This record gives sequence, structure tokens and C-alpha cells, in this order.
Amino acid sequence: MEPSSPARPASVAAAAALLGVFGIAVMVNALLAQGFSGWTEVANIPRALLRLAGAGVVAWGLWRGASWAWWLGLALAILWLIGGLAPVLVVERGDMHWLPPSRGQLVLAVSLVSLVCVIGLLLTPSARAYLRPRR
Repeated sequence: MEPSSPARPASVAAAAALLGVFGIAVMVNALLAQGFSGWTEVANIPRALLRLAGAGVVAWGLWRGASWAWWLGLALAILWLIGGLAPVLVVERGDMHWLPPSRGQLVLAVSLVSLVCVIGLLLTPSARAYLRPRR
């Protein structure tokens, strides 16, 4: 961020923090929740690490005021939200049903709610103005 740049809005700081929450929730889910339930696959840990790294890079970019972080953050948050909702939604014979809530889904819920909030925060006028490319 340049010295003449405007102050970082709270929406951008909150979006960066929530991306950190998402990354931590994904790792907790991969390491603990799935491990305790006994259905951890080896492929889930590298995927969780990739999501943690992606969330960290975008959060760092948002914190520094990089315009690319807005686009990448919005795209990844939408992609991860769709991917996270897929295991929650069950389709049976053309009807959609939500899985009944359980204590094991708490981490998943935290990650999904944080992504919804990130998308909302990145779409605020203050975040868009702050992360607009500067010439």
C-alpha cells in the first residue's frame, strides 16, 4: 500500500480475517472432524492445505490493498462455497434435501458462513473502491 493510499476499510480487513477463519476451519475439518469420524481420505489433507494457502494469499493481498485480491478472493470464495454446499445438499430422486444437522458439521458451517460473509464484504462499495486498480 502506498503512503498516499486511503485507509483500509473495515470491510476489507474483515474479509481478510474471515478468509483466515475459513482456512483454519478447513484444516480443522480435515485433521480432526474427519479423522474422528474415520472417513479421512489421504487426498483431503493436501486439498485442505491448498485451500489454506489460497485463503492466506488472498487475505494477504486484501490486507495490502492489491486489486487482484478482490477478483481472486471473490472467485475462490464462490467456488469454495459451492464446493462446500455440495456435501450438505443431498439429491434424491430429483428432490433436494438438507442433511440433518450434527455436531460434526459445526466446522463446515463456520467455513460456509465465513465464505458467505467474505462475498458480501467484498461486494460492498467501500471494498470495491479501495481495491479498485490505482493508476
